[in-house]
Amino acid sequence: MRIGGVGPGALAVAVIAVVATLASCTAPAPDATAPGSTAPDAGSPAANSAPAITVPTASLGKDVATRLADGVTPPTNRWYSSLAFGDPGLPVFPKPLAFTPVEGGFTMGLTRPTASAAAIIGAASADVSVTIAGASGFGTVTRANPVGVGLSFGDAGVSLAQGWPVVGVTADASVALELGTPFAVAGDVDGAEAVGYLDVRGATYGVVVRGGSLDGATISLDAGGSAQFFAVPAGGAVESFAAALGEPVGEVTWQGTADGASATTTLDYGTETAVTMPAARAEDIGLDCSLGTYDTIDGEFAVCAAQTVTWSVPPLVPTARLGLDALSGEQRAEVASALTADVKGLSALPSDSYFGGKALYRIANLLTIAEGLGDAGAAETLRTVLWDALREWGDAERCAEDEARCFVYDPGVRGIVGVTPAFGSEDFNDHHFHYGYLLYAAAVAAAKDPELATDIGPVFDQVAADIASGADSGSFPAIRAFDPVAGHSWASGYAPFGDANNQESSSEAVSAWNAVALWGAVRGDAGLEERGAWMLAAEADAARRLWLDPDLSAFPEYEHDIVAIEWGGKRDYATWFSAEPPAMLGIQLIPMAPFAGAYLRLVDSDTARASLAEAAPAGYGVMFGDYLLMYAAASGTVSSAEAWDTAVALPATSIDDGNSRTYMLAWLAALAY
Repeated sequence: MRIGGVGPGALAVAVIAVVATLASCTAPAPDATAPGSTAPDAGSPAANSAPAITVPTASLGKDVATRLADGVTPPTNRWYSSLAFGDPGLPVFPKPLAFTPVEGGFTMGLTRPTASAAAIIGAASADVSVTIAGASGFGTVTRANPVGVGLSFGDAGVSLAQGWPVVGVTADASVALELGTPFAVAGDVDGAEAVGYLDVRGATYGVVVRGGSLDGATISLDAGGSAQFFAVPAGGAVESFAAALGEPVGEVTWQGTADGASATTTLDYGTETAVTMPAARAEDIGLDCSLGTYDTIDGEFAVCAAQTVTWSVPPLVPTARLGLDALSGEQRAEVASALTADVKGLSALPSDSYFGGKALYRIANLLTIAEGLGDAGAAETLRTVLWDALREWGDAERCAEDEARCFVYDPGVRGIVGVTPAFGSEDFNDHHFHYGYLLYAAAVAAAKDPELATDIGPVFDQVAADIASGADSGSFPAIRAFDPVAGHSWASGYAPFGDANNQESSSEAVSAWNAVALWGAVRGDAGLEERGAWMLAAEADAARRLWLDPDLSAFPEYEHDIVAIEWGGKRDYATWFSAEPPAMLGIQLIPMAPFAGAYLRLVDSDTARASLAEAAPAGYGVMFGDYLLMYAAASGTVSSAEAWDTAVALPATSIDDGNSRTYMLAWLAALAY
């Protein structure tokens, strides 16, 4: 099957019909007038039925080959998306392994991370090669959820899951697995017909066979039999690891909850097995982690025996408000003066889904500040601009007649696309970044105006469902971009890369989930509100842990204090848009949401100081200088007074288009109290 469509220029005349190429898609389009009928994942957060699709249907993206079984919702924005989309044969990285589909089978191996001055790379290896007798092609995705994926290769199914350091093969009928290198026989393990091992390039690999036999380079499986391949962790042994494995993991259920005390993630792998996670997390939650450790691009991972894993991170309170009550008279006057200038300087709004969303986010923040200052004239001007723009975006029929500031539903990929697209959003790149801005603006406005909420609510409910559904409804996947195991999102729709998926702007992802929670509150959707709060806290924790304040002690060759892009198979000091140091840090701070100081304060002060010194050695008159200055204040690198004086004088060219001098000053003033 191929997913494809028409270009934006043809949208107005073609949008009401599904493009012809979609007729051949394996996965049928859902009923656009009714909620999906697929049952929620057993362990997923409770979710309301998917909202009815009321926007026009169209596919605006490029043609992409897919490898999907009937009934599988296309898994965009997953760590494993390349298994389902695009050119075959790209590796994916269920840490600490690399898995690469090949014709009729797969290869796997440890990633063996190494570092250079600007990258930490865990390249794919092919230490173990498995060919499945009678299979052809690169596997068909038969099961997909936020944690793991199942593939069909002829008469066998292959299972992968984040947090499960194993590749599982289960026979649907009697089948032989041909190994590229023979495995020697290891010791006996209760409940297993055979256990084997293989030494390759300083690593030991194991396989445990149930319902079958191992004879050198051939594993023969009876129907229902299984083989589980793994790398033996440091400090571990083939037999003890094999003994920890129950049946191969299939569907992994997940749950996320949030309250005032914590945000908690629970995973259930469905069977007692070996699981892996950051060593610090394993220590915190007190699992039996005596099976050994792995080196990964994200540091040391412990290997534990468990079926269910639960951990918590500090909560964040979703908000669109700054605390302005404590402003001094002088500060209030300065903010008011900046507000007058920013309102006077309002310009035509961009029409694409990214910069258009940022513009509305900026206006929404100006509006809340105008109201907080009691500036009725400025508030009315901003309200008019914001309301008019949101009514355009929230008009379900607008895309049938126009090509900008509206949404369509792509029935092939199963999601909402903002028109005009930006940065590949028509191919499902960056949806959470774009829609976070739009949902934030919609939540701020709709909270003030029930009539507006009624008018734009159905469309923005679909936007929220695109990125934050609680279950796979058939119309939308569950939490499209968010990875519950990693605790962060993935930005590429199809992940057509040798390093698998990636995310650059950790902060825009954090901001997106704040917006989801706010929109859930406005709409009275408690499930969506809690889900947003859970992802907000988890993503903020990951932003600190992996991007802003990473433990890089295992990689002394790496010469920086932050990571700018997290990939499945590497970590980069680089961005998609600039090689300049302020871009590396600034893209981890944008858009400095009202709550951002609460998690940025937790970054180690020495790390923050060092990364700011690299990003802005000569001062804040640089790209993203506004966000760098706000971060400096939050981390205590500069005093509140110094930050304030610098912000008052900061060149307008160093204030991002999603920010304003008004908001920067108000944010800094609120931060100090």
